[in-house]
Amino acid sequence: MTLPMRRRGWNPWRDLMALQEEVNRLFNETLAPATSPALFEGDLVPPLDILRDKEKYVVRVDLPGVNKDDIDLSVVNGRLFIRGQKKQTAEEKAGSYYRNERVFGSFERVVEFPDPIDPEKITARFVDGVLEITAPIREEAKPRQVAIEVK
Repeated sequence: MTLPMRRRGWNPWRDLMALQEEVNRLFNETLAPATSPALFEGDLVPPLDILRDKEKYVVRVDLPGVNKDDIDLSVVNGRLFIRGQKKQTAEEKAGSYYRNERVFGSFERVVEFPDPIDPEKITARFVDGVLEITAPIREEAKPRQVAIEVK
């Protein structure tokens, strides 16, 4: 008869705290856009995707109609700030609209990565209205596999 293995050092409070942190993170990510002042002021909230592989994060932001010179990227304490402005031409400002659904103004998105990134190696390119930012993951945060010799 085999006895079930017991896990030593299990601390239910540690697991509960980890669960609470995850719920808080999900709650903040879900409600942050809904409570953002930008939504109530008519400013832009450009959609973005974040992809991850073993080496890097890739952030893609849809910015149709935005000039690349009007985009500002920075990293502060491991958080990526994407700021910019979609400007209206003088002709568009002066027009008498029958229907006006397009939005102009400033935008800001902040991306917080779960793994530490290397800010010195971040690259960005802007093609056909899509901003693509590549943020390499720091070496110490990458998963490692170590072979262990059995004697």
